[in-house]
Amino acid sequence: MTINVTFESIEEMKGFAAMMAGQAAESQKPAVTQPETPKMAPIQTTPAETQGRQMVQAAPAEVNAGTVSTMPTTAPTYTLDELARAAMTLMDCGKQTELQQLLAEYGVEALPMLPQNQYGAFATGLRGLGAQI
Repeated sequence: MTINVTFESIEEMKGFAAMMAGQAAESQKPAVTQPETPKMAPIQTTPAETQGRQMVQAAPAEVNAGTVSTMPTTAPTYTLDELARAAMTLMDCGKQTELQQLLAEYGVEALPMLPQNQYGAFATGLRGLGAQI
């Protein structure tokens, strides 16, 4: 069964939400209409056709106007110490050659020579080698 609710304003929607939550509504109730359900002929199926099928009914989504989902808008920043710790774990795992190749890709021989504006990309490279950072 489907119920359509039409609101003329945000205040009317808030009042309806309050009413649905069991609270007294401050504004008048919205008009509630039920669309006509089309008549359809029943579909004949054999037990073999329905075997293994599952019916799934989604619960109606709740509307919460006060909730806002946020996503980070800036990339994470890393310190030289964090990069060094991650590089040390790779060296402990025997990946010293891969680490040296990664440093060479950035045109430096040692981590302290890496420009700070390259820390994020270098951290991604460390992750690609298996470091946890």
